Amino acid sequence: MSKETTTAGKKGERAESECQAGSGNQAAHKLKSTAADQSKKRYQIDIFKGWCKACGICAAFCPRECIRLDEEGSPLVEDPERCSGCGWCELHCPDFAISVKPVKKNSTADPGI
Repeated sequence: MSKETTTAGKKGERAESECQAGSGNQAAHKLKSTAADQSKKRYQIDIFKGWCKACGICAAFCPRECIRLDEEGSPLVEDPERCSGCGWCELHCPDFAISVKPVKKNSTADPGI
């Protein structure tokens, strides 16, 4: 067997083992991100429509683009999962029409039961 064949064989084995190791790293990363998603704090954005004058300031200040404006210019919570709880929408609302609160982990249980 020539030296070139032996070297090429080792390179192929190394590339294959690195590929397999990469797959393991991807699986580990996926597990970490799933655990991070479960432990991530979640927030509830409440918009009191009776107080809101549809100025659009909340949507303009939201850094995560959780709030968008509908056809009439009224705010809608587009994606509450993206909310980081910064409270910029709540702080800048001139009508005090927005409230941002952390969601409790066991909020799915019915308190009336």
